[in-house]
Amino acid sequence: MKTISRISAIFMSLAMVVSLAACGTEKPAANDEASSAQEINTVSTEVKVGALFGPTGVSMAKLAMEKATIADAYSDGTNEYVNTYAADYVDEPTQMVAKLSSGEVDIACVPTNLAAKLYKVTNGNIKVAAVSTLGVLYMIDTSGEVKSVADLKGKTIYAPSSVQGSNPEYILNYVIAKNGLDDTKVSYEFTVDELTAKIVSGDVQTIMVPEPKATAIKGQLKKAEKEFSVTDIQAEWNKVCDTRIAQGVVVVRADWLKDNEGSFKTFLNDFAASSDAALNDLDNTVAAVVELGVIPNDALAKQAIPNCNIVCVTGDEMKSSVSGFINVLLEADPQSVGGAAPDDGFYYVG
Repeated sequence: MKTISRISAIFMSLAMVVSLAACGTEKPAANDEASSAQEINTVSTEVKVGALFGPTGVSMAKLAMEKATIADAYSDGTNEYVNTYAADYVDEPTQMVAKLSSGEVDIACVPTNLAAKLYKVTNGNIKVAAVSTLGVLYMIDTSGEVKSVADLKGKTIYAPSSVQGSNPEYILNYVIAKNGLDDTKVSYEFTVDELTAKIVSGDVQTIMVPEPKATAIKGQLKKAEKEFSVTDIQAEWNKVCDTRIAQGVVVVRADWLKDNEGSFKTFLNDFAASSDAALNDLDNTVAAVVELGVIPNDALAKQAIPNCNIVCVTGDEMKSSVSGFINVLLEADPQSVGGAAPDDGFYYVG
């Protein structure tokens, strides 16, 4: 009997230990959890963004139409950064330079070589954060003689006056030089509208133009029942260069970024979503770019947007792409990027 009593006492002691242990692991009440959680503040910022009419404007279209954060807001654990957007579209890169310099625009899509020049003239107040377009240039020929770049030997290529001194000029010159076309000439004496009229009339036969003008000109030639061939300049570049074209980039003013990095990180999420919409939601993107005036009409936008090579490349991949492209331009023409490659301070990798 004493043995049984002793065993019973042992089991009762074990039961009490288990019971106490269970009490010790009970979860705190919901109110206790809420009181221990850190409160997240919402930081709302109006961000002034800019783009050019054309492919860079396509990248920004959804963001510009929604005028507010469309993706995940960035949170640092203390603050969540939610943006509203005021979008400004201009015709020429020089107009965007003025807006960035004056602070009218915080973030903008600009040609890559212009970004490098701005970094120099603003003493480092411009940083590049994303590649927005890879390449948007196409050659159109009505002579029936141009089946490859080699067939351009001895010919004159006409390009719009608006692209002289910017990426398209340097890209074309590079392709010409690498193909040994020393006697091929390039003329920038006409506007893009004048070139359209002249190639339709037959006054000129070989032109290089960016999208969406390339698609518009092809439509005019079809309407006039004229035969033509199209050469993808990006493909020709890739044949002679291991570095891909990074024609357009997103830049941010460094003085604005210093005080608004959380808001900028939210912007990058939104820009990625806007670029993705341009690639995967064509119908709504077409409606947006036409309403914004980025591309004149639905039919043109629907045909041109898939040829604009829209991307959103950030971080180390962005830095590698942009620095590689700038180095190619630097070797071809140092003045194309302001005389020297930007240092590492030029790149925002997050």
